[in-house]
Amino acid sequence: MARTRPGFTLVELLVVIAIIGVLIALLLPAVQQAREAARRTSCTNQMKQLGLALHNYHDTHGAFPYGSWGAASYMSWHVSILPFLEQKSLYDQFDVTKAYNVSPNDVLREIRVDAYMCPSSTQEKSQAETEFYTMHYYGVMGPVGTIPGTSSVDYPHNAGSGSYGGFAKSGMWYHGEVRRFRDVVDGLSNTAFVAEKSWVFANGSDAKYREWTRGGRKNEFMIPCKNVEFPINSDVVSRFNSISYGSNHPGGCMSMQGDGSVQFLSETIDFDHYLSMASMNGGEVFSLNN
Repeated sequence: MARTRPGFTLVELLVVIAIIGVLIALLLPAVQQAREAARRTSCTNQMKQLGLALHNYHDTHGAFPYGSWGAASYMSWHVSILPFLEQKSLYDQFDVTKAYNVSPNDVLREIRVDAYMCPSSTQEKSQAETEFYTMHYYGVMGPVGTIPGTSSVDYPHNAGSGSYGGFAKSGMWYHGEVRRFRDVVDGLSNTAFVAEKSWVFANGSDAKYREWTRGGRKNEFMIPCKNVEFPINSDVVSRFNSISYGSNHPGGCMSMQGDGSVQFLSETIDFDHYLSMASMNGGEVFSLNN
């Protein structure tokens, strides 16, 4: 007598497929969260390395690097600290007396420096010139506007800056000027030195990304540094120098404080506190531990 072979019916097969689909749907968010947690940890570690590099630069030169210098888009501070990020061989190829876009500096814009790239970001190239890499960690020039509780309300833009918005003057970075530890009278742990700008804006303003080597121009714009004028992840681009900090990390972005610590700043942070963090000498009564 012929033996019958056991097997799945069509209904049973469909049920199994449905169960597998449900399990995958349940596991996928967990996998994505685990990957983002790993990327966020990597981003934090990279910013800590930037803090260490800046401290070592200060120990060597007696001051932090310029935010940018010269009158024709000279080098960014990202170029200045390369020797302290184990990138001296790359630094030695630059001619820092020349602009970022002339030989030999022009071809170096095509080199990806991992230390300046957030692993969660999808924007790696300059939109103006797509073959050149950008950076995701920007110097904090200072707050714009009046901060309640401060001993000073003098946060002017430079005259003649037009739609670029000028430079705030009470933060750690400025055009053609350097800052020192002694200038940070608000306390290193209370002052933001570097923050993350690695997100793509909904209105297409990702074109505001520029090359990591590029500096700025006096009384006009600053490429490697930004003011704090708008909340985190704000889709406001009316002033180039005040493009919002933000990231693809859910809910906020990273900030490296003057003591080298790295904090995650929620996009819901009290805005007055956020402005206070951007100031190095305003006398505000605020800390991240408040």
